[in-house]
Amino acid sequence: MSTRLIKRFISFSLVVLLLPATAVWAASVITDPVLAKAIRTELKLRADTELKAANLQKLESLYINGSRPKVRTVQGLEYAVNMQSLILPNQNIRSIRPLGNLKELTFLALDGNQLTDLSPVAKLSSLRTLTMDGNQIKSLAPLKNLNKLSSLLANRNLVEDLSPIRNLKLDWLFLGDNNIQDLTPLKNHPTLEHLFLEDNFIRDIEVLETIPNLQEVSLSNNPLGEQAEQVIRHLEDNGVTVEWDNNGDSQLE
Repeated sequence: MSTRLIKRFISFSLVVLLLPATAVWAASVITDPVLAKAIRTELKLRADTELKAANLQKLESLYINGSRPKVRTVQGLEYAVNMQSLILPNQNIRSIRPLGNLKELTFLALDGNQLTDLSPVAKLSSLRTLTMDGNQIKSLAPLKNLNKLSSLLANRNLVEDLSPIRNLKLDWLFLGDNNIQDLTPLKNHPTLEHLFLEDNFIRDIEVLETIPNLQEVSLSNNPLGEQAEQVIRHLEDNGVTVEWDNNGDSQLE
């Protein structure tokens, strides 16, 4: 084989080897087409623009709701490090692992997805509002150190234990339609004002009398114990609005 032929063969082989790496380097960092389209719209980019990490860094907010087809993966959003508000309800998202890098997030809405694990949220130290109604979350443990979180909406999940949120500075707490029985972790909670606990398995509500700033509480569709009526009367005497199963009326007869 001639030297010239050998050189041409080597050159061809190098091109073949380098092509995949080049293609990966040039490809969009966002793999989900629905998510990519929404980002291009938000950033006012052409429809054929390949989304790079530099593009994602310009994102400050993103809202996608009721899209058809739905977003399935948020892979690539880890580059949106300046994002402050992310709203992705009613999608088909199973993992939010890439979101753990978004340290500037203050508002995160993930209602109506298929989430079972909140671990990435533990890193979001700036988060003030988290909404995740209608998922399959069992544990709130990843939230325990989110000191800026003031509003948590987690209706229609599988939560049982409130201990992880006992020290959070929450004003609003929505935990309707979960598996909650014990309210003890909320004892003497200093900041809680609005508490929604309908459709759980709560019997003992005496803890509610220890919450100094409580303004309203919803207890509908719980198997309240014999002492509940007296506690509710005390709460209402102190100006707390109570919604419970008393012929649809929160006021005692």
